[in-house]
Amino acid sequence: MGEMSPSLEVIIVDDPEAATAIGETLSRADDRLAAETVPSASEALDRLAEREYDAVVSEYRLPEGDGLSLLETIREERASEIPFIVFTSESSEDAAISALNRGANRYLRKQDTQVTELADAVKTEVERYHVEKRNLLLGDIIKELDDPVMFQNRDGEFEIVNEAVADYADMSKSDLIGTDEYAFMDEHAAETIESNKRRVIEEETALQYEIRPAFPKRDERWFSTLRYPHYDENGRVDGTIAICRDVSELKETERELRQKRDRLEEFAGFVSHDLRNPLNVASGRLELVRDDCDSPHLEDIEVELERMDDLITDLLSLAQQGAVVGEIEPVQLREVVTQCWNSVETRNAALVVDETPTVRADPKRLTTLLENLFRNADQHGGTDVTVTVGRLDDGLYVADDGVGIPADDREAVFETGYSTERDGTGFGLAIVRQIVEAHDWEIKITDSEHGGARFEITDVDIVSSDSARAETGG
Repeated sequence: MGEMSPSLEVIIVDDPEAATAIGETLSRADDRLAAETVPSASEALDRLAEREYDAVVSEYRLPEGDGLSLLETIREERASEIPFIVFTSESSEDAAISALNRGANRYLRKQDTQVTELADAVKTEVERYHVEKRNLLLGDIIKELDDPVMFQNRDGEFEIVNEAVADYADMSKSDLIGTDEYAFMDEHAAETIESNKRRVIEEETALQYEIRPAFPKRDERWFSTLRYPHYDENGRVDGTIAICRDVSELKETERELRQKRDRLEEFAGFVSHDLRNPLNVASGRLELVRDDCDSPHLEDIEVELERMDDLITDLLSLAQQGAVVGEIEPVQLREVVTQCWNSVETRNAALVVDETPTVRADPKRLTTLLENLFRNADQHGGTDVTVTVGRLDDGLYVADDGVGIPADDREAVFETGYSTERDGTGFGLAIVRQIVEAHDWEIKITDSEHGGARFEITDVDIVSSDSARAETGG
Protein backbone atom coordinates (compact mmCIF):
# COMPACT_ATOMS: atom_id res chain seq x y z
CA MET A 1 0.00 0.00 0.00
CA GLY A 2 1.43 3.38 -0.98
CA GLU A 3 1.69 6.41 1.25
CA MET A 4 -1.37 8.59 1.61
CA SER A 5 -1.53 12.32 2.37
CA PRO A 6 -4.84 13.06 4.06
CA SER A 7 -5.57 16.68 4.93
CA LEU A 8 -5.47 17.71 8.57
CA GLU A 9 -8.28 20.12 9.38
CA VAL A 10 -7.38 22.69 12.01
CA ILE A 11 -9.54 25.39 13.63
CA ILE A 12 -7.64 28.62 14.25
CA VAL A 13 -9.25 30.67 17.04
CA ASP A 14 -7.92 34.25 17.09
CA ASP A 15 -8.88 37.71 15.99
CA PRO A 16 -9.81 37.56 12.27
CA GLU A 17 -6.66 39.15 10.88
CA ALA A 18 -4.27 37.05 12.99
CA ALA A 19 -6.25 33.85 12.43
CA THR A 20 -6.20 34.31 8.64
CA ALA A 21 -2.45 34.94 8.63
CA ILE A 22 -1.77 31.87 10.79
CA GLY A 23 -3.97 29.70 8.58
CA GLU A 24 -2.23 30.83 5.39
CA THR A 25 1.24 30.34 6.76
CA LEU A 26 0.34 26.87 8.08
CA SER A 27 -0.92 25.86 4.64
CA ARG A 28 2.29 27.14 3.05
CA ALA A 29 4.41 25.29 5.60
CA ASP A 30 2.61 21.99 4.86
CA ASP A 31 -0.05 21.58 2.17
CA ARG A 32 -1.75 18.84 4.27
CA LEU A 33 -2.82 21.46 6.83
CA ALA A 34 -6.23 22.91 6.00
CA ALA A 35 -7.23 25.76 8.33
CA GLU A 36 -10.61 27.25 9.23
CA THR A 37 -10.64 30.50 11.18
CA VAL A 38 -13.10 31.69 13.83
CA PRO A 39 -12.85 34.80 16.03
CA SER A 40 -14.43 33.47 19.24
CA ALA A 41 -14.69 30.49 21.57
CA SER A 42 -18.45 30.17 21.00
CA GLU A 43 -18.04 29.91 17.24
CA ALA A 44 -15.28 27.35 17.69
CA LEU A 45 -17.59 25.23 19.86
CA ASP A 46 -20.34 25.48 17.23
CA ARG A 47 -17.97 24.23 14.52
CA LEU A 48 -16.74 21.39 16.70
CA ALA A 49 -20.33 20.34 17.38
CA GLU A 50 -21.08 20.17 13.65
CA ARG A 51 -18.29 17.78 12.64
CA GLU A 52 -14.87 16.42 13.59
CA TYR A 53 -11.61 18.33 13.29
CA ASP A 54 -8.04 17.20 13.83
CA ALA A 55 -6.78 20.02 16.08
CA VAL A 56 -7.50 23.41 17.65
CA VAL A 57 -4.98 26.27 17.67
CA SER A 58 -6.13 29.09 19.91
CA GLU A 59 -4.91 32.41 21.23
CA TYR A 60 -4.89 32.78 25.02
CA ARG A 61 -6.89 36.04 25.00
CA LEU A 62 -9.70 36.28 22.45
CA PRO A 63 -11.92 39.17 21.29
CA GLU A 64 -14.79 37.29 22.94
CA GLY A 65 -13.90 35.00 25.83
CA ASP A 66 -10.54 33.33 26.26
CA GLY A 67 -8.72 30.23 25.08
CA LEU A 68 -8.63 28.57 28.50
CA SER A 69 -12.42 28.64 28.83
CA LEU A 70 -12.67 27.09 25.37
CA LEU A 71 -10.15 24.43 26.39
CA GLU A 72 -12.00 23.68 29.62
CA THR A 73 -15.31 23.27 27.80
CA ILE A 74 -13.79 20.95 25.22
CA ARG A 75 -12.09 18.77 27.84
CA GLU A 76 -14.76 18.65 30.53
CA GLU A 77 -18.16 19.32 28.97
CA ARG A 78 -17.47 17.83 25.57
CA ALA A 79 -15.12 15.10 26.96
CA SER A 80 -12.95 15.47 23.88
CA GLU A 81 -9.22 14.81 23.70
CA ILE A 82 -8.74 16.66 20.40
CA PRO A 83 -5.23 18.21 20.24
CA PHE A 84 -5.35 21.75 21.63
CA ILE A 85 -2.38 24.08 21.08
CA VAL A 86 -2.23 27.47 22.73
CA PHE A 87 -0.45 29.82 20.28
CA THR A 88 -0.34 33.14 22.04
CA SER A 89 1.28 36.53 22.52
CA GLU A 90 0.89 36.08 26.28
CA SER A 91 4.26 35.76 27.99
CA SER A 92 3.15 34.92 31.54
CA GLU A 93 4.51 31.65 32.93
CA ASP A 94 1.38 31.33 35.07
CA ALA A 95 -0.71 31.36 31.89
CA ALA A 96 1.40 28.56 30.41
CA ILE A 97 1.10 26.46 33.59
CA SER A 98 -2.64 27.08 33.77
CA ALA A 99 -3.11 26.04 30.12
CA LEU A 100 -1.10 22.84 30.48
CA ASN A 101 -2.86 21.93 33.73
CA ARG A 102 -6.23 22.21 31.99
CA GLY A 103 -5.21 19.81 29.24
CA ALA A 104 -3.46 21.84 26.55
CA ASN A 105 -1.09 19.70 24.49
CA ARG A 106 1.32 22.57 23.73
CA TYR A 107 1.84 26.16 24.86
CA LEU A 108 3.76 28.13 22.24
CA ARG A 109 4.58 31.85 22.32
CA LYS A 110 4.19 33.60 19.00
CA GLN A 111 7.28 35.69 19.50
CA ASP A 112 9.42 32.57 20.08
CA THR A 113 7.94 30.22 17.47
CA GLN A 114 8.41 29.94 13.74
CA VAL A 115 5.35 28.91 11.74
CA THR A 116 7.14 25.76 10.64
CA GLU A 117 7.55 24.85 14.31
CA LEU A 118 3.84 25.41 14.83
CA ALA A 119 3.08 23.20 11.81
CA ASP A 120 5.34 20.45 13.17
CA ALA A 121 3.71 20.72 16.60
CA VAL A 122 0.23 20.39 15.06
CA LYS A 123 1.23 17.34 13.00
CA THR A 124 2.97 15.67 15.94
CA GLU A 125 0.03 16.13 18.30
CA VAL A 126 -2.51 15.05 15.66
CA GLU A 127 -0.53 11.90 14.93
CA ARG A 128 -0.28 11.09 18.64
CA TYR A 129 -4.01 11.74 19.05
CA HIS A 130 -4.92 9.46 16.15
CA VAL A 131 -2.66 6.69 17.44
CA GLU A 132 -4.18 6.90 20.91
CA LYS A 133 -7.70 7.03 19.49
CA ARG A 134 -7.01 4.08 17.22
CA ASN A 135 -5.46 2.08 20.03
CA LEU A 136 -8.43 2.76 22.30
CA LEU A 137 -10.85 1.60 19.61
CA LEU A 138 -8.68 -1.37 18.71
CA GLY A 139 -8.27 -2.22 22.37
CA ASP A 140 -12.03 -2.15 22.94
CA ILE A 141 -12.57 -4.51 20.01
CA ILE A 142 -9.77 -6.88 21.01
CA LYS A 143 -10.93 -6.92 24.65
CA GLU A 144 -14.34 -8.32 23.67
CA LEU A 145 -12.96 -11.29 21.74
CA ASP A 146 -12.61 -14.68 23.44
CA ASP A 147 -9.74 -15.87 21.24
CA PRO A 148 -6.22 -14.56 21.88
CA VAL A 149 -5.82 -11.33 19.88
CA MET A 150 -2.86 -8.95 19.87
CA PHE A 151 -1.49 -5.89 18.13
CA GLN A 152 2.30 -5.77 17.80
CA ASN A 153 4.41 -2.92 16.45
CA ARG A 154 7.01 -3.25 13.72
CA ASP A 155 9.55 -4.42 16.28
CA GLY A 156 7.21 -7.21 17.36
CA GLU A 157 6.47 -5.69 20.77
CA PHE A 158 2.97 -6.11 22.20
CA GLU A 159 1.07 -2.82 22.32
CA ILE A 160 -2.44 -4.25 22.80
CA VAL A 161 -3.39 -7.71 24.08
CA ASN A 162 -6.64 -9.14 25.41
CA GLU A 163 -7.23 -11.24 28.51
CA ALA A 164 -7.00 -14.51 26.56
CA VAL A 165 -3.35 -13.78 25.67
CA ALA A 166 -2.58 -13.06 29.31
CA ASP A 167 -4.24 -16.33 30.36
CA TYR A 168 -2.12 -18.45 28.02
CA ALA A 169 1.05 -16.51 28.86
CA ASP A 170 0.32 -16.65 32.60
CA MET A 171 1.25 -12.95 32.77
CA SER A 172 -0.72 -9.78 33.36
CA LYS A 173 -1.63 -7.66 30.35
CA SER A 174 0.43 -4.76 31.69
CA ASP A 175 3.51 -7.01 32.05
CA LEU A 176 3.08 -8.22 28.46
CA ILE A 177 3.11 -4.71 26.95
CA GLY A 178 6.53 -4.03 25.48
CA THR A 179 7.54 -7.72 25.40
CA ASP A 180 7.10 -10.33 22.67
CA GLU A 181 6.49 -14.09 22.37
CA TYR A 182 9.93 -14.95 23.70
CA ALA A 183 8.77 -13.76 27.13
CA PHE A 184 6.50 -16.77 27.67
CA MET A 185 6.80 -19.21 24.76
CA ASP A 186 9.31 -21.86 23.71
CA GLU A 187 12.03 -20.55 21.43
CA HIS A 188 11.15 -22.62 18.36
CA ALA A 189 7.52 -21.41 18.29
CA ALA A 190 8.61 -17.82 18.98
CA GLU A 191 11.05 -17.93 16.06
CA THR A 192 8.31 -19.21 13.75
CA ILE A 193 6.01 -16.38 14.81
CA GLU A 194 8.78 -13.80 14.40
CA SER A 195 9.47 -15.02 10.87
CA ASN A 196 5.78 -14.76 9.96
CA LYS A 197 5.54 -11.26 11.43
CA ARG A 198 8.46 -10.11 9.27
CA ARG A 199 6.87 -11.60 6.18
CA VAL A 200 3.52 -9.92 6.87
CA ILE A 201 5.24 -6.53 7.27
CA GLU A 202 7.64 -6.88 4.34
CA GLU A 203 5.14 -8.33 1.87
CA GLU A 204 2.10 -6.46 3.27
CA THR A 205 0.05 -9.63 3.03
CA ALA A 206 -2.12 -11.60 5.43
CA LEU A 207 -0.87 -15.03 6.51
CA GLN A 208 -2.63 -18.01 8.04
CA TYR A 209 -0.47 -20.59 9.75
CA GLU A 210 -0.46 -23.15 12.54
CA ILE A 211 1.93 -23.30 15.47
CA ARG A 212 2.29 -25.63 18.43
CA PRO A 213 3.84 -23.60 21.28
CA ALA A 214 4.73 -24.85 24.72
CA PHE A 215 3.92 -22.56 27.65
CA PRO A 216 5.61 -22.51 31.06
CA LYS A 217 2.55 -23.71 32.99
CA ARG A 218 0.51 -25.36 30.22
CA ASP A 219 0.74 -28.35 27.94
CA GLU A 220 1.53 -27.83 24.28
CA ARG A 221 -1.38 -26.32 22.39
CA TRP A 222 -2.19 -26.05 18.70
CA PHE A 223 -3.15 -22.62 17.36
CA SER A 224 -4.45 -21.60 13.97
CA THR A 225 -3.36 -17.98 13.52
CA LEU A 226 -4.48 -15.30 11.09
CA ARG A 227 -1.98 -12.42 11.02
CA TYR A 228 -2.39 -9.37 8.84
CA PRO A 229 -0.72 -5.97 8.46
CA HIS A 230 -1.98 -2.89 10.26
CA TYR A 231 -1.61 0.57 8.73
CA ASP A 232 -1.25 3.98 10.35
CA GLU A 233 -3.16 7.05 9.20
CA ASN A 234 -0.52 7.72 6.55
CA GLY A 235 -0.93 4.29 4.98
CA ARG A 236 2.33 2.88 6.34
CA VAL A 237 2.52 -0.56 7.97
CA ASP A 238 3.02 0.10 11.66
CA GLY A 239 2.67 -3.48 12.91
CA THR A 240 0.58 -6.63 12.74
CA ILE A 241 -2.65 -7.89 14.26
CA ALA A 242 -2.96 -11.60 15.05
CA ILE A 243 -6.10 -13.57 15.86
CA CYS A 244 -5.35 -17.01 17.31
CA ARG A 245 -7.78 -19.93 17.58
CA ASP A 246 -6.97 -22.82 19.91
CA VAL A 247 -7.52 -25.89 17.70
CA SER A 248 -5.99 -28.46 20.03
CA GLU A 249 -9.23 -30.44 20.35
CA LEU A 250 -9.71 -30.37 16.59
CA LYS A 251 -6.16 -31.67 16.10
CA GLU A 252 -6.84 -34.49 18.57
CA THR A 253 -10.03 -35.35 16.69
CA GLU A 254 -8.08 -35.41 13.41
CA ARG A 255 -5.52 -37.74 14.99
CA GLU A 256 -8.25 -40.09 16.19
CA LEU A 257 -9.89 -40.05 12.77
CA ARG A 258 -6.58 -40.89 11.12
CA GLN A 259 -6.21 -43.83 13.48
CA LYS A 260 -9.74 -44.99 12.66
CA ARG A 261 -9.07 -44.61 8.96
CA ASP A 262 -5.87 -46.65 9.28
CA ARG A 263 -7.72 -49.39 11.15
CA LEU A 264 -10.50 -49.37 8.56
CA GLU A 265 -7.98 -49.64 5.74
CA GLU A 266 -6.33 -52.55 7.55
CA PHE A 267 -9.71 -54.21 8.00
CA ALA A 268 -10.65 -53.55 4.37
CA GLY A 269 -7.41 -55.24 3.30
CA PHE A 270 -8.26 -58.23 5.45
CA VAL A 271 -11.77 -58.45 3.98
CA SER A 272 -10.54 -58.03 0.44
CA HIS A 273 -7.68 -60.53 0.64
CA ASP A 274 -8.05 -62.97 3.52
CA LEU A 275 -11.78 -63.61 3.03
CA ARG A 276 -12.03 -63.46 -0.74
CA ASN A 277 -9.16 -65.87 -1.31
CA PRO A 278 -10.74 -68.89 0.43
CA LEU A 279 -14.09 -67.96 -1.13
CA ASN A 280 -12.54 -68.02 -4.59
CA VAL A 281 -10.90 -71.37 -3.79
CA ALA A 282 -14.26 -72.77 -2.65
CA SER A 283 -15.97 -71.51 -5.81
CA GLY A 284 -13.26 -73.11 -7.96
CA ARG A 285 -13.51 -76.44 -6.13
CA LEU A 286 -17.31 -76.33 -6.59
CA GLU A 287 -16.85 -76.22 -10.35
CA LEU A 288 -14.50 -79.23 -10.14
CA VAL A 289 -17.08 -81.13 -8.08
CA ARG A 290 -19.71 -80.40 -10.76
CA ASP A 291 -17.47 -82.17 -13.25
CA ASP A 292 -17.24 -85.27 -11.01
CA CYS A 293 -20.83 -85.61 -9.86
CA ASP A 294 -24.33 -84.18 -10.06
CA SER A 295 -26.16 -83.36 -6.85
CA PRO A 296 -29.09 -81.05 -5.99
CA HIS A 297 -26.96 -79.79 -3.08
CA LEU A 298 -24.44 -78.18 -5.41
CA GLU A 299 -26.87 -75.43 -6.43
CA ASP A 300 -27.53 -74.60 -2.77
CA ILE A 301 -23.78 -74.38 -2.16
CA GLU A 302 -23.41 -72.00 -5.11
CA VAL A 303 -26.22 -69.77 -3.80
CA GLU A 304 -24.57 -69.57 -0.38
CA LEU A 305 -21.16 -68.82 -1.88
CA GLU A 306 -22.71 -66.00 -3.93
CA ARG A 307 -24.36 -64.65 -0.78
CA MET A 308 -21.00 -64.75 0.98
CA ASP A 309 -19.51 -62.81 -1.93
CA ASP A 310 -22.28 -60.19 -1.59
CA LEU A 311 -21.65 -59.99 2.15
CA ILE A 312 -17.94 -59.43 1.61
CA THR A 313 -18.62 -56.78 -1.04
CA ASP A 314 -20.99 -54.86 1.26
CA LEU A 315 -18.76 -55.30 4.28
CA LEU A 316 -15.82 -53.94 2.31
CA SER A 317 -17.94 -50.98 1.17
CA LEU A 318 -19.03 -50.31 4.76
CA ALA A 319 -15.42 -50.34 5.95
CA GLN A 320 -14.22 -48.11 3.13
CA GLN A 321 -16.89 -45.46 3.71
CA GLY A 322 -15.45 -44.72 7.13
CA ALA A 323 -16.76 -41.80 9.13
CA VAL A 324 -15.04 -39.21 6.94
CA VAL A 325 -15.99 -37.72 3.58
CA GLY A 326 -13.52 -36.58 0.95
CA GLU A 327 -13.54 -33.28 -0.86
CA ILE A 328 -16.92 -31.53 -0.70
CA GLU A 329 -18.01 -29.89 -3.94
CA PRO A 330 -21.18 -28.85 -5.80
CA VAL A 331 -22.85 -31.94 -7.29
CA GLN A 332 -25.76 -31.84 -9.77
CA LEU A 333 -28.13 -34.38 -8.26
CA ARG A 334 -29.94 -35.20 -11.51
CA GLU A 335 -26.72 -36.36 -13.20
CA VAL A 336 -25.67 -38.49 -10.22
CA VAL A 337 -29.15 -40.03 -9.89
CA THR A 338 -29.17 -41.04 -13.56
CA GLN A 339 -25.67 -42.53 -13.38
CA CYS A 340 -26.50 -44.48 -10.23
CA TRP A 341 -29.74 -45.83 -11.65
CA ASN A 342 -28.00 -47.04 -14.79
CA SER A 343 -25.34 -48.83 -12.75
CA VAL A 344 -27.79 -50.71 -10.46
CA GLU A 345 -29.36 -53.94 -11.72
CA THR A 346 -33.10 -53.92 -11.02
CA ARG A 347 -35.84 -56.38 -11.93
CA ASN A 348 -38.51 -54.19 -13.55
CA ALA A 349 -38.20 -50.94 -11.61
CA ALA A 350 -38.84 -47.45 -12.99
CA LEU A 351 -37.29 -44.13 -11.99
CA VAL A 352 -39.02 -40.75 -11.71
CA VAL A 353 -36.87 -37.68 -11.06
CA ASP A 354 -38.74 -34.62 -9.79
CA GLU A 355 -37.15 -31.19 -9.46
CA THR A 356 -33.62 -31.78 -8.20
CA PRO A 357 -31.04 -29.42 -6.70
CA THR A 358 -27.30 -29.00 -6.90
CA VAL A 359 -25.94 -29.97 -3.48
CA ARG A 360 -22.58 -29.78 -1.76
CA ALA A 361 -21.35 -33.33 -1.15
CA ASP A 362 -18.59 -35.87 -1.68
CA PRO A 363 -19.55 -37.19 -5.15
CA LYS A 364 -18.27 -40.73 -4.55
CA ARG A 365 -20.04 -41.08 -1.21
CA LEU A 366 -23.28 -39.64 -2.61
CA THR A 367 -23.12 -42.14 -5.48
CA THR A 368 -22.77 -45.05 -3.03
CA LEU A 369 -25.66 -43.71 -0.94
CA LEU A 370 -28.06 -43.48 -3.88
CA GLU A 371 -27.06 -46.87 -5.29
CA ASN A 372 -27.84 -48.52 -1.96
CA LEU A 373 -31.22 -46.80 -1.69
CA PHE A 374 -32.10 -47.90 -5.23
CA ARG A 375 -31.09 -51.51 -4.49
CA ASN A 376 -33.10 -51.42 -1.27
CA ALA A 377 -36.21 -50.24 -3.13
CA ASP A 378 -35.83 -52.93 -5.78
CA GLN A 379 -35.16 -55.72 -3.27
CA HIS A 380 -37.90 -54.83 -0.79
CA GLY A 381 -40.43 -52.76 -2.74
CA GLY A 382 -41.57 -55.34 -5.25
CA THR A 383 -40.74 -56.53 -8.77
CA ASP A 384 -42.24 -53.50 -10.57
CA VAL A 385 -41.54 -50.74 -8.04
CA THR A 386 -41.33 -47.09 -9.11
CA VAL A 387 -38.64 -45.01 -7.39
CA THR A 388 -38.97 -41.21 -7.15
CA VAL A 389 -36.17 -38.78 -6.33
CA GLY A 390 -36.94 -35.14 -5.56
CA ARG A 391 -36.04 -32.05 -3.61
CA LEU A 392 -36.86 -30.97 -0.06
CA ASP A 393 -36.39 -27.45 1.28
CA ASP A 394 -33.09 -28.50 2.87
CA GLY A 395 -32.27 -31.74 1.14
CA LEU A 396 -33.67 -34.56 -1.00
CA TYR A 397 -35.87 -37.65 -0.79
CA VAL A 398 -35.89 -41.12 -2.34
CA ALA A 399 -39.35 -42.70 -2.28
CA ASP A 400 -40.99 -45.81 -3.75
CA ASP A 401 -44.50 -47.19 -4.16
CA GLY A 402 -43.68 -50.62 -2.69
CA VAL A 403 -44.78 -52.29 0.51
CA GLY A 404 -43.18 -49.70 2.79
CA ILE A 405 -41.38 -50.12 6.12
CA PRO A 406 -43.38 -50.52 9.36
CA ALA A 407 -42.93 -47.64 11.79
CA ASP A 408 -41.51 -49.93 14.49
CA ASP A 409 -38.74 -51.13 12.13
CA ARG A 410 -37.63 -47.75 10.74
CA GLU A 411 -34.74 -47.29 13.11
CA ALA A 412 -33.68 -50.91 13.09
CA VAL A 413 -33.27 -51.04 9.30
CA PHE A 414 -30.17 -48.81 9.60
CA GLU A 415 -28.43 -51.27 11.90
CA THR A 416 -25.59 -53.35 10.51
CA GLY A 417 -26.77 -56.82 9.50
CA TYR A 418 -30.51 -56.07 9.63
CA SER A 419 -32.38 -57.67 6.72
CA THR A 420 -35.85 -59.08 6.13
CA GLU A 421 -34.71 -61.07 3.10
CA ARG A 422 -32.92 -64.39 3.38
CA ASP A 423 -30.40 -63.43 0.70
CA GLY A 424 -29.96 -59.84 1.94
CA THR A 425 -26.71 -58.74 3.54
CA GLY A 426 -28.18 -56.16 5.92
CA PHE A 427 -25.39 -53.68 5.16
CA GLY A 428 -26.99 -51.45 2.50
CA LEU A 429 -28.89 -49.05 4.75
CA ALA A 430 -26.12 -49.11 7.36
CA ILE A 431 -23.83 -47.78 4.63
CA VAL A 432 -26.44 -45.13 3.77
CA ARG A 433 -26.63 -43.91 7.35
CA GLN A 434 -22.84 -43.84 7.70
CA ILE A 435 -22.50 -41.65 4.60
CA VAL A 436 -25.28 -39.36 5.82
CA GLU A 437 -23.64 -38.91 9.23
CA ALA A 438 -20.23 -38.32 7.65
CA HIS A 439 -21.74 -35.33 5.81
CA ASP A 440 -23.45 -34.07 9.02
CA TRP A 441 -26.82 -34.64 7.38
CA GLU A 442 -29.94 -36.22 8.89
CA ILE A 443 -32.02 -39.12 7.53
CA LYS A 444 -35.45 -40.43 8.46
CA ILE A 445 -38.01 -42.83 6.99
CA THR A 446 -41.66 -41.91 6.41
CA ASP A 447 -44.51 -43.22 4.27
CA SER A 448 -44.44 -42.18 0.62
CA GLU A 449 -47.61 -40.75 -0.93
CA HIS A 450 -48.15 -44.13 -2.66
CA GLY A 451 -47.77 -46.15 0.53
CA GLY A 452 -44.17 -47.24 0.11
CA ALA A 453 -41.03 -46.08 1.90
CA ARG A 454 -39.72 -42.53 1.70
CA PHE A 455 -36.15 -41.72 2.81
CA GLU A 456 -35.76 -38.01 3.61
CA ILE A 457 -32.21 -36.64 3.81
CA THR A 458 -32.05 -33.14 5.35
CA ASP A 459 -29.59 -30.49 6.57
CA VAL A 460 -28.02 -30.67 3.11
CA ASP A 461 -26.30 -27.56 1.72
CA ILE A 462 -28.43 -26.67 -1.32
CA VAL A 463 -26.57 -24.68 -3.98
CA SER A 464 -29.40 -24.23 -6.51
CA SER A 465 -32.46 -25.86 -8.11
CA ASP A 466 -31.77 -27.39 -11.51
CA SER A 467 -34.39 -29.31 -13.38
CA ALA A 468 -37.98 -30.45 -13.76
CA ARG A 469 -39.60 -33.88 -13.68
CA ALA A 470 -38.33 -36.76 -15.82
CA GLU A 471 -39.10 -40.51 -16.00
CA THR A 472 -37.06 -43.58 -16.84
CA GLY A 473 -38.74 -46.87 -17.62
CA GLY A 474 -37.86 -50.15 -15.97
